[in-house]
Amino acid sequence: MNSRITLYVLLGVVATAAAVLSFSALRDLSLVCGFAAQLAWLLPVVIDAGAAAGSLVWLGGQANQAARSFARTLALALLTMSVAANALGHGLEAFRLEPAWWVVVIVSAVAPAVLGAVVHLAVLVGRPQQVHEFDEQPIPYELAAEAYADDSLDEHGVSRLWDAAPLVVEDERTAQLIAAGVGRRRLARELDITEYEARRLLDRARPATSAEPREAAPHLNGSRA
Repeated sequence: MNSRITLYVLLGVVATAAAVLSFSALRDLSLVCGFAAQLAWLLPVVIDAGAAAGSLVWLGGQANQAARSFARTLALALLTMSVAANALGHGLEAFRLEPAWWVVVIVSAVAPAVLGAVVHLAVLVGRPQQVHEFDEQPIPYELAAEAYADDSLDEHGVSRLWDAAPLVVEDERTAQLIAAGVGRRRLARELDITEYEARRLLDRARPATSAEPREAAPHLNGSRA
């Protein structure tokens, strides 16, 4: 426990020192590139805050995969930019050089670019996470051998009853399209599925009375017409 506390203390010291040094270097770079003295400190804030936001989403593990992937790219890009900007700022200061025009353009574009990236990240985080549950337990050997013995599996190990298996789709959009009487092709196009799957959905939606003759209703006196 003591070693962990010591580690956290040292981590805090390093993080504080690095943040102060980086803040100073980025502020000086923004001054050299023409930012006003009252606003120059905002450049390191934008870069460090954007990198922190990306790192939190990337390493948090609670956002969806798309958000975490974009957050990782954002965090690494801003950290790389911070290192490069620190080196550039110190180089310009040490050799008393004026920044090239393209350096000024890039530094000026950092703030709106980071703003757009963080907004995009927030939108990705707000999307619901798709959870896929799979049964990872292997099929017992006895069950597989019995299926082969009953000729329930083909030569590729796929069930011969697959085509006859019910297609379970519980979706309000699907029900509305079928109720509207759309055809197989339009249903496949609207749901982004194959026409075969669309035909199965339409077959399932057909009322049973269309295929089976209805029994005549009895009269009140008990006799049949």
